[in-house]
Amino acid sequence: MTRPDDDWTDLTQAWTETPDPEPRLDAGFIRSLRRRDRLARLNFWAEMGGGVVVLGVVGWAAYRGLSLPALATGVVFVLFALGLTLWSRRGDPGLLTETPEAVLRSALAQARTGYRWALSGVAVSLAAMVFSIVILIGLRAPDPEDWRLLIGLGAFLLICIGFYLRHARRCRRRMAAHQAALEALHAEDDRI
Repeated sequence: MTRPDDDWTDLTQAWTETPDPEPRLDAGFIRSLRRRDRLARLNFWAEMGGGVVVLGVVGWAAYRGLSLPALATGVVFVLFALGLTLWSRRGDPGLLTETPEAVLRSALAQARTGYRWALSGVAVSLAAMVFSIVILIGLRAPDPEDWRLLIGLGAFLLICIGFYLRHARRCRRRMAAHQAALEALHAEDDRI
């Protein structure tokens, strides 16, 4: 038996609310996507600025007596690096957070972009090694300190290659996880 002072608000609200058609979006995952998106944009502009710096190095080397073939190699290196930077960022749909499927597609696109970026980084690091050797050989009278600089740069680039390969492995794992989550989401939609 009901009394006039009974509170039925919870039951009424539960009875009249419609269930969510989509699962709730994980706020931590969304923050992670936004952070990766900001870092990718910052990295892109840093790499483009780095291309300008390398052009400055080529100009400096030309001033020190760089041969024409070495100068051409420097320009080709910069164009190669900038081209790979643009290639790695192609097809980025931006950050989509409207539905769980859009979030997963955005995360998958980020992982693919990160994977391409890592492969580009390996290629650019190897090209930088070749570029540095050609620049040094192109100098008319390289100093012993120039050779030490080249060895230090080579060690740095090998470390960079290791980091790029590690990043590529992480991106492959993320791609597989996001693809599996998308397939599970579609399998759940098919059951409904």
